[in-house]
Amino acid sequence: MVNGAYTLASKKINLEIYLDKNKYNFKKLYSKTGIKYIFRSNNYENTYSLAIRAVNKLKKSLKQKIENIIFVSQSPVSQIPSVGSLLQKALNIPTNSFNLDIVQGCSGFPYALIVALNLIENKVIDNCLIICSETYTKFINKNNKVCFPIFSDGASAVFFNKKNIPRALSTIFMTDGTGSKNLCLIDKNKKKKELFMNGSDVFSFTSHNVPLATNILLNKANLKIKDIKLFIFHQASRIVLNTIQNKLKIPDKFFFNNIKNIGNTVSSTIPIALIDAYKQKKLPKNEPVLIMGFGVGYSLSGGIFIFK
Repeated sequence: MVNGAYTLASKKINLEIYLDKNKYNFKKLYSKTGIKYIFRSNNYENTYSLAIRAVNKLKKSLKQKIENIIFVSQSPVSQIPSVGSLLQKALNIPTNSFNLDIVQGCSGFPYALIVALNLIENKVIDNCLIICSETYTKFINKNNKVCFPIFSDGASAVFFNKKNIPRALSTIFMTDGTGSKNLCLIDKNKKKKELFMNGSDVFSFTSHNVPLATNILLNKANLKIKDIKLFIFHQASRIVLNTIQNKLKIPDKFFFNNIKNIGNTVSSTIPIALIDAYKQKKLPKNEPVLIMGFGVGYSLSGGIFIFK
């Protein structure tokens, strides 16, 4: 069971209308991105406010008090103090809680899940709320043809305890800092930081390392592609997802994709996909599920899990 909720930023943009109006070729872009709608935060929204909104949606279904928090973001509203500490106060979490901020972007959720899983399994904590919240679009100019049609702002909150924490069959982590320059913030005219992405280089890293890491996970767990009942990869773009699926020869029915109406929400793409898969009854119980995040850093993390 996945107990979670998510929220998207308030400015919903239909890219087909917006791009055609601004003399961009939507059909050409859509064939690569697979994204029709993106969500941009307004001046009053940030990673803290979106996180609170997602948690408040989740709390309606929670029967256990939240005792610990892992907060994932690469666009935090605050660095000093950490957003996790701000959320502890706002959500009335006990002061003796485990509280951790993770700055890992698109691979952040698997990192957080593996940390929470180990803490709960080893009886260090009883439960953990994983919150992912991003406002990448605050760093994206509307004239940025590479980033504007891809990224969305949003937040997700997933609650795990002894009853629903998945069991890990295998895990993997990968970091290659030589690619850090290909997806980063740059100073634009020394006035404002803007997101820069070298799409071709990021794609090269992904298309090579994600299939490689997937096969490593399978070998560690003594499993094959046919044994995995659902694959949830970071929802980067259509071309990335199609490349991964084709290289690994994953059947459509086992490959999850929900990017069209949401966009790339960075650290929240995997938890949002998990929540949607569970609601759509596509997330199998007691069967292997492969989850993998990848991107900025370069960073990659994932695992094969059994959900209860």
